[in-house]
Formats: sequence, C-alpha cells, structure tokens
Amino acid sequence: MQSSLPVDNLVSDTRGPAAPALDDELRRGVLRTEVTRPVAWALVGSFLLAIVAVPLSQLYLEWLAEEESPLVDLVRQEPTAEALRQVEHDLEEASYAKTFVQPRLQQLLTRFGRVGNKRAVVGRDGWLYYTPGVQHVAGPGFLNPEIQRERELAVRDADEPRLHADPRPAILDFNAALARRGIRLVLMPVPDKAAVEAESLHARGRPPQLPDNPDCDRLSAELRAAGVAVFDLRPLLPGPEQRAFLVQDTHWTPAWMEQVARGLAAYVSELGVLGAAPPPALHAREESVERVGDLVDMLRLPEDQTLFLPQSVPLHPVVDAAGDAWEPDPSAEILLLGDSFTNVFSLEGMGWGAAAGLAPQLALALARPLDVIAQNDSGAFVTRRALARELAAGSDRLAGKRVVIWEFAARELSAGDWQPIALPEAAATGAR
Repeated sequence: MQSSLPVDNLVSDTRGPAAPALDDELRRGVLRTEVTRPVAWALVGSFLLAIVAVPLSQLYLEWLAEEESPLVDLVRQEPTAEALRQVEHDLEEASYAKTFVQPRLQQLLTRFGRVGNKRAVVGRDGWLYYTPGVQHVAGPGFLNPEIQRERELAVRDADEPRLHADPRPAILDFNAALARRGIRLVLMPVPDKAAVEAESLHARGRPPQLPDNPDCDRLSAELRAAGVAVFDLRPLLPGPEQRAFLVQDTHWTPAWMEQVARGLAAYVSELGVLGAAPPPALHAREESVERVGDLVDMLRLPEDQTLFLPQSVPLHPVVDAAGDAWEPDPSAEILLLGDSFTNVFSLEGMGWGAAAGLAPQLALALARPLDVIAQNDSGAFVTRRALARELAAGSDRLAGKRVVIWEFAARELSAGDWQPIALPEAAATGAR
C-alpha cells in the first residue's frame, strides 16, 4: 500500500524540525557556512602572510644581491603615467617569485593542457603560433570603420600619441612621397603563419584556399587601383609536403624565404625602372643552424625544458668573391625596408645565423647591390620613421634609388600603428 503523504513531509519528518528552513534556503540558493574562530584566524593569518612574504622576500633577495629596487627610480623621477608603467614593468621583470614560479607553472600547463600564454598559442605536434597573428587571421576585417575606431579608443591615453588603425593613408602618402622623387614603391606584406600553416590549429589539413583576414584582398585591390605595386607571396607557397614556416618560430623557413627572394627579384626587374649595374661577385655557401624558436622564448619555460627541441634547418649565407659576408650598399638603386622577416637568418642576435636572410638572397637573385633598413617589430612605421630621420639629419638614403621595397608582417594590418610620417621633400632623381 502506497503512502499518500507528500514527499516534502516525509523528508521533513526524517530530518527534524529544522528541515523546512533548510529547504527554503536551498530553494533561494543560500548555503549556510559556519567557520569557527580558530579556523577564521588561521585563514586570515595565512592570507596576510602570503601578501607580506612576497615583497619582503623580494627586498631581502635584492639586498643579498646588492640590487637596487625599481621603486627607487620612481622616487628619483617625476611620477608620470609613463614612469609608473615602466616601474610596473620593471617590478614584474625583477620579481624573484615570478621568475621561479611562472616558468614551472607554464611548463605544467603546456605539457598537460597544451596551454600557451598571451603571446604564444600551442598547436598540435609541437607547433607554436603567434597570438597577434592568429587574431589577425581569425579576426574581423581591419578596414571596418567600427573595428578601427575601437582599436584607436582602446589605447587612447593623455600621455600616448593617437594610434592610426587604417593602413591606407600611410601607405598612399609614402607612395606619393617616393613618386615625387621618381622612386617606385613595392609593397610586400608577408602572410602570417596562422594563415599558411594552420593545420596544427584545426587538424583539418590545408584548405584549397588559404584563410586570411577578410580585408587583405580588398586592401591589395584598392592599393593597386591607386598605383601601388603590391607583391603577392601566396602563389609562391610550397606544396603541402614542404613547410613554409618554422615549427616553433614566427618566421618563414629559409627555403621559402629564398623562393620569395627569387620571385621578388623577377617582379622588381619586370618593373623596368632599374638601370644597368655591374653584377657583384656573390655566391652562397651551405650551412645549417638549429634553434628552438622565438615562440618558445615567448612561453618563458625553464631553461632546461625538453617540451620543445631545437629545429635544424639548412642555410645559404651569401658571401662575396673574397669570402666575406654580404653587406648592404647605401649607393644601390634598391632600398629594402623590412622587419624581423628581413632580419631573420641575417641578424645573428636572433639565433638563426647571419648573411642568409631576405636582403642577401634578394641581392644574389638580382645580381646587383642592395641597401637595407630593417628593424624587428612594428613594421607599420619604424622603418619609415628611421628613413625620415636619416633624411632630416642630412643623410639622403634615397639618393640614386629607383625602387623601395617595403616588407612587413601582414598581421601589422590588424595590430600595427600606421602613423603618418612625412619625408623631407627633394628634387626628383629622374628615375622612370
């Protein structure tokens, strides 16, 4: 025989007279927690000890190492917003606790959860990607006025110059300034690793049409219509069996870079603006170099980490007839403005060898001298600014130039600051 008593009554009867009040609290989402006084004091004491122990240990270790705290710099100088940001950055970098804990915690997260950080994205099979590059490829169109307005407002500060999110005015102004000197501009955006080697991100294989920011093709079309020569690297990509990018680095492989240099040399020659020049006696040697890659550096893992092993790649350093490493020539008709894609394999401090990067390979393919201004990062404006400063200081790096090649990472279109930089005016050189 079944009971006709309500279920609530049965439950209340079995749990005692306080059960209705408990049921009412549960229905309202309220959970009663009782903490004894000794437990409360222990929790508060542990919390205060954790707060105080880190700065005290930092001061003690700095005293043992006879180091000066970054806070001293703040006392000595005017406390501006920029000074406060710099002190905050210095405190983070000088923290012993962070130096000890962060690499080991990052190693655990990367090993067992394939977790990266704000700069590096961990893919499958040991592949790493640069976060701004992934955001450029997967993000909204960088020519969208609303997106540009959001970027400009996000970094607006009383002590900071305005950010210029739209790349078109800077590129068109630069092209016009060079044209007034009789110089032809060749624009060369380098597609991001996340657009070319994305298989380890989505595990679906290389698609027939490479993904990229939806506004890349639109920008190229607008610039070409305005008379800017845009060199497209995508037709030069190797087949699926070969790699265009280094596994654990943001940059291209030496093999694809050399193929791009040969294609760029043919493109520049077909412009028909170069004069006759005696070919330099250049040839390439064979070497190899190995390194873990800059994305492993960005993860800040322990120095003895074994998650990512060095990748070995063949290099072809360019040397002259005497066997000396290739050097840029300021009197050349071609000036290459570039970022880290130009410097890699040439700037020895990057760890990928020397005299084997884009500039020497382009000079070898062109069989003519080449001038270079290259600086890592911020390809949207730093090389233009460096060129403008040299011109303003009286060093005319554009004298005798007929072509300026402007190489930059395509992710700069979504993340770069396209500052307007005026070039000092000069008489036209007479180049075609």
